[in-house]
Amino acid sequence: MSRVWGGWLAFLSLLSAPLAAKDFTPLALARGARIGVISVLAPEVTHFHAAKAIKDTALHTELVDWSVSNMLIAALKDRVAQMGLVLVPLAVTDELDRSRESCFLNGNFNKSALPKECVRPLESLGAAGVAAIIVLAPGLNNSVHAGSTRRKELPEYVRGWGVVTGEGASADGKPALFSMTELLLVAPSSEGALIRAREWGGNYMLEWTDYVPPADVKTLPPQSYAQLRPLFAAILARQAARLLDQIQIVP
Repeated sequence: MSRVWGGWLAFLSLLSAPLAAKDFTPLALARGARIGVISVLAPEVTHFHAAKAIKDTALHTELVDWSVSNMLIAALKDRVAQMGLVLVPLAVTDELDRSRESCFLNGNFNKSALPKECVRPLESLGAAGVAAIIVLAPGLNNSVHAGSTRRKELPEYVRGWGVVTGEGASADGKPALFSMTELLLVAPSSEGALIRAREWGGNYMLEWTDYVPPADVKTLPPQSYAQLRPLFAAILARQAARLLDQIQIVP
């Protein structure tokens, strides 16, 4: 890789500590360092209605008009400014876009080495003159991504942002949001690009407290998705804050 790199609206709970955080060495950055930020997470929400009988379950993924990139920047900007760092929004390259499946969904991010399918797409961003890159990407509800936080009431192929109603809801019956997402901090080293911090979105649970069941509980009315945006923003803000906790600012 090029050396140029050099109150809540609802109840938000942390299900576990960040997966394999002990395997990552904190990234030391000087004040004024430039941090690239990029999202390859699709702007969509999956609704899974769970029931004891398979015939009563339903799954639907809805495209939403949210700018996930703007949501990511909003989640990072205040804390990054306090740390004396500079955010640099980056455009998604064609190569990075094509790597969603091979790199991010099929990749294992529990160790510092990048999956080989991720190296070239992320190297292509090296000319941006940044010290590191924060990437928001989809993950899967499986043991590779989620580890002990895998949601057993959900299919393993569920990815990205979503909400569970019915049998898969929270203990008090309210829908529960999920975030099958990888938030990664990638930086160059003498060994090539390495993951220096990772925060798995599946660590967090959020209830949709003002949900009103529609006539057809298997379907979310279109207007319901607007209520979900600030809730996913709350999850992303917590996720981003814990990722930034793994950066060390040096004089």
